[in-house]
Amino acid sequence: MAPISCHYRPVSMDDKLNSVFGGHRPRWWLVIVLVVVVGILLVFLSIFAVMANREACKDGLLAEQKCRNFTHLLEHELTQAQDVLLGMEIQAATCNQTVVTLTASLEKEKAQGHKQQELVKELQGEMEKLKQKLQDTTTELQQLRKKNEASEGGNGSNSSGNTINPLAIYVLLTLSLGALLA
Repeated sequence: MAPISCHYRPVSMDDKLNSVFGGHRPRWWLVIVLVVVVGILLVFLSIFAVMANREACKDGLLAEQKCRNFTHLLEHELTQAQDVLLGMEIQAATCNQTVVTLTASLEKEKAQGHKQQELVKELQGEMEKLKQKLQDTTTELQQLRKKNEASEGGNGSNSSGNTINPLAIYVLLTLSLGALLA
């Protein structure tokens, strides 16, 4: 048997590629270069994004820490202000209570003052009466002495043991008046 030989007509690759790409011959080297350039650009872009994000992340963390510190400081100041306010409210309540107590005491003192003024007026009236009595008694005493002297003047003897000195009466009445007022 004789070998069967099949002869195919050789087909060039260019014809097949032309039919696949619509008659244009692709330039493989151009496609490969484009893929490599795009890959390199992607690598550089990702490196730049990571570096930019790293800096932005650091800045963001720093800003967040500053914000936390400031918030903590504000909370601390608010707490202090609330403590001061509470202390002031307690002090105001104490002052109000003191004002109420002092007002009540003042009213009592005013009432006592009015009573004392009335008592003083009453005592002044009594003093006037006692002065009048003293004056009347002194006048009466002087009249009695004159009568006594007139009646003893006829006898010619001086009885100084029975005579009371008007100064002593005045002193005794003044002391008794002072004791009444005290």
